[in-house]
Amino acid sequence: MQVHRDSKSRIARRYQNLFTLPTVKVAVVLAVVTSAFLFITSYSLLYKLDISALMGLIIFEAVIFVSIMIEQIVLMGNPLATFRRLVLISFFSYLVWLFALIFGLLLSIPLSIYHENYISFLLLGFFYVIAFRLLVVGSIFYGNLLKKAFITLFQPIILAPILFPISSFTEITTIYAVPTLSGVIIVTLVAFYLFFVNRTGVKLMGTGSLELLRAFLSAWAANDPEFIEEFLDKISSQEKVRVNAIVLDSKNMKIALVIPEVHPGPFHPIGSSNLPFHLQNWFSSNGFSPMIFHGISGHELNLPSKKEVDRFISSLKNLKTIASGKTCSVPVTAKVGKATATCFAFGETALIMLTLSPFGMEDLPLDLKQKIEDLALKLGYKHAVIIDTHNSQGNAISKEDYDEFIKCAEKALTNLKSVNQHNFRVGFAHSLELNLRLGNDIGPAGLNVLVLEINDKKYSIVAADSNNSITGLREELLTNFKDSSAPILELCTSDTHVTAGKTSSSKGYISLGERTGSKELSEVIKALIDKSLERLTSANFQVNCVDSSVKVIGMNLIDNLSKVLDKSLSLVKKGGLIIVVLSILFMFLTGIFV
Repeated sequence: MQVHRDSKSRIARRYQNLFTLPTVKVAVVLAVVTSAFLFITSYSLLYKLDISALMGLIIFEAVIFVSIMIEQIVLMGNPLATFRRLVLISFFSYLVWLFALIFGLLLSIPLSIYHENYISFLLLGFFYVIAFRLLVVGSIFYGNLLKKAFITLFQPIILAPILFPISSFTEITTIYAVPTLSGVIIVTLVAFYLFFVNRTGVKLMGTGSLELLRAFLSAWAANDPEFIEEFLDKISSQEKVRVNAIVLDSKNMKIALVIPEVHPGPFHPIGSSNLPFHLQNWFSSNGFSPMIFHGISGHELNLPSKKEVDRFISSLKNLKTIASGKTCSVPVTAKVGKATATCFAFGETALIMLTLSPFGMEDLPLDLKQKIEDLALKLGYKHAVIIDTHNSQGNAISKEDYDEFIKCAEKALTNLKSVNQHNFRVGFAHSLELNLRLGNDIGPAGLNVLVLEINDKKYSIVAADSNNSITGLREELLTNFKDSSAPILELCTSDTHVTAGKTSSSKGYISLGERTGSKELSEVIKALIDKSLERLTSANFQVNCVDSSVKVIGMNLIDNLSKVLDKSLSLVKKGGLIIVVLSILFMFLTGIFV
């Protein structure tokens, strides 16, 4: 169990390392300023600064932006080849070129300063820029070798004649053999470097590491999941998964408590990342008022593509009723160590909500579900439906937590057997009714409240379309509503992955409570509870389920992806260090021998 959790955690940490690029305006300013410094530094070393320098600078900048537009045309259809990214590649190219020139000048101070030194370091910088562009273009852009070669070479070659004083570039590379040879070696090393990094993925998964990187970046940075979903779909495994739906049918509405055993993930917009919203849409369009919960499932049960999500959603039309009735028990809560279990009985069906809050927890392991279901059957229940409340951010549960959950569930289910069942009333409200703008810690499925009145006592259950919640939020809400007309029994999140990976947070996702403050959240929940109380009506229940055969990512794929990422990253670090050291060494050799 723990090995799989560690693999998923390593992949999640890679998501958080993906960065947000600066705006187009910032990118243009950076490129203009850096390229201007490069031009002025080069020009001042070779000529006298006068009005002609200004004209030269204007021409230089114009050539740069025309070349970027040409590059964008050549890469048309490539989801990552936006103007902003191409400008930033150019900015870093000039930074590399400027660094080579400045470093060379500083290196020349203790040596004899000759006119030729400047040309040598300009030439060396030219090859370093080609090596840098080869590294970037070869890593992140789709396209054939001819297109990639053009994007790598085009801009440095058309800018070089403006920076160099000798008209014949062939002549300059022949005269200055040391920097030319050094530069060619670095470019060749980068080409081999890319080859070996890519080969790691081919060996482990049949697909190059760089191809995987491009596919992930297209999904993450360009919201284009086509490439990664196509890859994941090919290597995913077929699995049977279940959706449970407890329908509370009243005169006012049909409230569906939906507990899928498919996991939302891995991150938006790939596969089932927005699963709670898809489920809500289906149930809403079929006449239900849905509350989407998180069943016991992990990233091994992610759906790999939109196609599989559609197949899964379409299977909901086959939901069948396996139990029904008119009575419900009051809730029973048990605590063992850190674990808390809250249970209802709907006839002979037990609904169990599990949490470690205020202690942190990640997805509960799949075998815990089977153990608790077996316990329920032994105690005389015909069905058990388990909700992972997912309401306190943290790490994978320990063996001690696992054992406490089992003891806790057994204690609650045992106590529940002696509790009488009663006719009940229900009310429901959704945040969409309030026309609010909630923080982006709440996904498109919003926030909703169910109020149950059982034996003249009222209880609220709050469900949010969020990826976990901040530590202590559950306890704060329970305390705030302790003396209300319908105290909160439990806070649950759907574990949506709409925002997973797109945050600088160390955990890689935004939790409930990070953007929407507890005060604002309490006000919204109070309004929803009040609306639910107004709608309280007698209800009956139906327990429904459907088993669907769909492709899921599976643990082998997660482990292999993790291995590819780890081995590729190790090779990237080692190879990168070698290239940097050799680049600096060649600069010293150029300074000494030219």
